[in-house]
Amino acid sequence: MPCTPHTPFHQRRAYLGWALASSAASLASPAVRAEVVNVSSAELLARQLKPEGIALDFAPLADTGASVPLTAKLVAPAGLLITAIEVFVPENPNTRALKLNLAQPMSSFAFSTRLRLAGSQDVWVVATLSDGSQRGLSAPTVITSSACFDGS
Repeated sequence: MPCTPHTPFHQRRAYLGWALASSAASLASPAVRAEVVNVSSAELLARQLKPEGIALDFAPLADTGASVPLTAKLVAPAGLLITAIEVFVPENPNTRALKLNLAQPMSSFAFSTRLRLAGSQDVWVVATLSDGSQRGLSAPTVITSSACFDGS
């Protein structure tokens, strides 16, 4: 029964209770929650990821870390396809900023996004290939303060 202004008070309460319960249940389901993955710069370096096939366009200097643009172009080696792409910002509280699972593996893929950075750091793009191997490349950026510190 739809809730209208003429619906009795107790029926409206029941409807609102049902709506809130279903909303809470959907938010608590594992399909809706994002998986938190935290990886340090040292862990990414220890993977010894090969950079071949990845090109990044990332500002080496940004006024603030509020919205730093990133463009990535990826090309898989011959005979392999790209199945997933991750972007890591190791100095942020949640280090994995983006994970793309490609529904259809592709030989090349390009994307642009904006990242919120907690400070100056290397940003990593890691591609997973159809054989399970990974390729990765990092690009540094320095966050400056745009405020004027004039002592006069």
